[in-house]
Amino acid sequence: MNRSGTASATLESALPGIFRGALSLVLAPTLLLAPVGAIASELEDATWYKGWMAVKKHKVDPDADLSEWIFARIERIHNQGQKIPLTDESGNKTGYTLSLESLVYEETQVPVLKVGVIDDTTGYTLAYSWADPGSQRVGLNVRWFQAGMTRIDEENHD
Repeated sequence: MNRSGTASATLESALPGIFRGALSLVLAPTLLLAPVGAIASELEDATWYKGWMAVKKHKVDPDADLSEWIFARIERIHNQGQKIPLTDESGNKTGYTLSLESLVYEETQVPVLKVGVIDDTTGYTLAYSWADPGSQRVGLNVRWFQAGMTRIDEENHD
């Protein structure tokens, strides 16, 4: 990477042949790797959402009652790849993080707004849903983890 933040040689050319073309890259002052088949959209004015997320407490504490949940309010999250870790009422991390990002699928050029839950230990997205990038409401429900977000009015920020 040179001083202006651009790569002097592409990462793709450095990858073994089997991986060439498998990753979509955006080279800027930071390197962003997008999932196979999707590329990160060009940075633009962020769209903001607010809402909530929850995880079944027994996913964090095996001794917890199966009906208990850990809830957290999301005051603000943007659609440019922001990640927010879910913490319990004491501020302890649960091991799960919510992500929100705008993507364009490379093969179809279809833009989507992706909501995902990430396992903090592995860094892998465990589940995700997608919606139209202009959606007023987005969410994810995989029974043990749930999240719901509503777009914030850009003028009033509420």
